[in-house]
Amino acid sequence: MNRKKFSQVLLVQALEESDPHGNHLPLSTRHHATQRARDKHPPSSDHSVETDLEFLTARSEIIWAFVDKAFPTFMKSWNHLQVDIPTAFVAIPAIAAGLFMNGLGESQRVNLLNFPLLLLLLWNSGMYLSSTLLPFLKSSVHTTWLDTATSWLSKLAEIRSQRSWRTATFSDSSTTYWVQETTKRFTTLWWPHVKPTWTERLRQLLHVGAVFMAVGIILGMYIRGLALDYQATWESTFLSANQVQMFLHFLLSPAAWLLDHPFPNVSEIVSLQAPQHGPAAPWIHMWAVTAIAAIIIPRSIMVWMRQRSLRQARETFVLPLEHPYFVHLLAPDRGQGVKVDIMSYSYQPSQETKKFLDLALLDLCGNLASIQWQQPIPFGQEYSNPAEVSKEVRTSVVIFNAGQTPEGEVQGEWLHSMQTQMETHRRGSRLLVLLDEEPYSTALDDNRVIERRQTWQRLSSQYHLSIVPLNANTTSLDQFLQLAQTGLWPASV
Repeated sequence: MNRKKFSQVLLVQALEESDPHGNHLPLSTRHHATQRARDKHPPSSDHSVETDLEFLTARSEIIWAFVDKAFPTFMKSWNHLQVDIPTAFVAIPAIAAGLFMNGLGESQRVNLLNFPLLLLLLWNSGMYLSSTLLPFLKSSVHTTWLDTATSWLSKLAEIRSQRSWRTATFSDSSTTYWVQETTKRFTTLWWPHVKPTWTERLRQLLHVGAVFMAVGIILGMYIRGLALDYQATWESTFLSANQVQMFLHFLLSPAAWLLDHPFPNVSEIVSLQAPQHGPAAPWIHMWAVTAIAAIIIPRSIMVWMRQRSLRQARETFVLPLEHPYFVHLLAPDRGQGVKVDIMSYSYQPSQETKKFLDLALLDLCGNLASIQWQQPIPFGQEYSNPAEVSKEVRTSVVIFNAGQTPEGEVQGEWLHSMQTQMETHRRGSRLLVLLDEEPYSTALDDNRVIERRQTWQRLSSQYHLSIVPLNANTTSLDQFLQLAQTGLWPASV
């Protein structure tokens, strides 16, 4: 999914989640958009992700059109969140800095060992070396400052958007508050996904800046060289003429070869030692060619490579379909042929818990799934695997009572037997283990409940299971869906 469609879907999500009761974005409008999108993109028999994305995109476009007409000012403020840094914003200052930087020095004597391009060349060599080593470093080491910069840009975009709606005129204060909350919600949803592309963009702009600064310095040298007579010389406290010749030969001999110019020997280097001097033009040409070969060309290639990866990243955003918002929207089309067996272990769940799970599991498994409550399992009974379970895709939900103390020889062995025999189930079958804290929490304080939850989690982790805590009185549907999706076993089917 490209960036525009991706952002559009997330904005609609922010609009709806910031207005759960439909005070500004009517529930009837949302229902109408859902029906129109479903008519246009009916669910496929294989429940493919592509069909889900087409449905979500079509639905967001319908709601988008409504909001654009009803709240045009808000749509303008949203555009500020789509901020990007133009290349000219970096290229123009960089080339200007290079032009105004005197690459030949203040006097008309050019010190070959103190050439400004030498520092730029060494800096870029260090950057190439660090880029080579980056894959071997921890991400926290090499992206900390880039992450800081991208976070700052995100805050800047949010501030620009907030300023736009602060000066806007809405029908009432509640609408203004809704717009504010939507903007904040959208930024929260959108930022984790676009952050990598912004970081990549900053890396690209660093290469752009290096290219144009080098171009500016080279142009500045030749512009000054046209009007002034520069002479080349050198002086050093520690280096001899032979060492200077070796050093400069190492740096500039490839450029001399490209220019078809014989590189000066030691005697010629001696003749340039201060206070003596010689023509600077050959040296300027060699330094310019070296800068082009070592800075401009490699950095330009890096700019091109970053642009390719950026273009691909901006066209391949992945919607988090496991988010409860999307789970709710897609539930009516999912669950065909899925059987959900709910088994409570050695206790009877309350009516509130049953009602909660009936609703939550339809969202989790799909509204077309068939939910069946089995008789409570007696304490200590071995797990039996009915022969018919292999014919259907099943989601087995086991509920334990937090009021019971977990025992590895009892509940643990029962879970292990169930995992082992699930191999006979049809591919796609899953296991979900829940911990009902409602009976236990009514009699004890929160700290005791947490301790008991940790005890159950230690038991379940021995079997590579993640137990999902549940309290029908305090757990929200969204919280349960988020935990349940990570708690399903096996993790991938």
